Amino acid sequence: MQDIFGSVRRSLVFRSPDGGGDEGTLADKISSCIRRSRAFSKPSPPLLPPTAIDSASPAPPIRWRKGELIGCGAFGQVYMGMNLDSGELLAVKQVLIAANHASKEKAQAHIKELEEEVKLLKNHSHPNIVRYLGTVREEETLNILLEFVPGGSISSLLGKFGSFPEAVIKMYTKQLLLGLDYLHKNGIMHRDIKGANILVDNKGCIKLADFGASKQVVELATISGAKSMKGTPYWMAPEVILQTGHSFSADIWSVGCTVIEMATGKPPWSEQYQEVLTSSEF
Repeated sequence: MQDIFGSVRRSLVFRSPDGGGDEGTLADKISSCIRRSRAFSKPSPPLLPPTAIDSASPAPPIRWRKGELIGCGAFGQVYMGMNLDSGELLAVKQVLIAANHASKEKAQAHIKELEEEVKLLKNHSHPNIVRYLGTVREEETLNILLEFVPGGSISSLLGKFGSFPEAVIKMYTKQLLLGLDYLHKNGIMHRDIKGANILVDNKGCIKLADFGASKQVVELATISGAKSMKGTPYWMAPEVILQTGHSFSADIWSVGCTVIEMATGKPPWSEQYQEVLTSSEF
């Protein structure tokens, strides 16, 4: 670039109106222009990263509208919802907050813990886990906003289509293990893996639901007067049932029980449990 400007400067001959040369003066002007162009050609300083205040500012609350009831559990009801800003469909789990004053005060601690836990869970993303989107507190309920998965649960699909063929079981189990591996690597135990907590979309992609925050939901609902979960611990590892302390391996036990559920169309050991129930009636 310097050679180009130099050759241009040397080749130019500027003449004044009287025919005399004025090369020196204009050559100096060209040199000055070249020096200024060098100054402006210096690289710009890097942009500063956003300040901590900007990155830490809380996200605005999600505006949503409740739709039809799509599920009921021991500790609340699940509705379809719509994000009023983006149009995205949501699944909204509503947990009842205690009505009386004494229980309400006790519930506040669990509500706070649940809200903080959901904030952390919002940062986790994997193709095989349901996304947590946030919480919205109302006077009588705490609403947990979740990704909506249109196909329903493995449990509901077993009710509609019967037991799955081996190819489908392999595909679902592989995805289940990938999602569970992600949770375990992030220090999250699921604690309640079963067909009812594994959702399937319209393309056969499975997503683990009800992880992480489930313990706080149980605590909050129990304070609010909800009955303890009925049924049988078909999918629970022995150490969980005996409450002798358990680790991530308890989730692997539950995966095995879910594979049996998919292959037979019913929970493991259900017949033996029915026999126990029948014999206990006499």
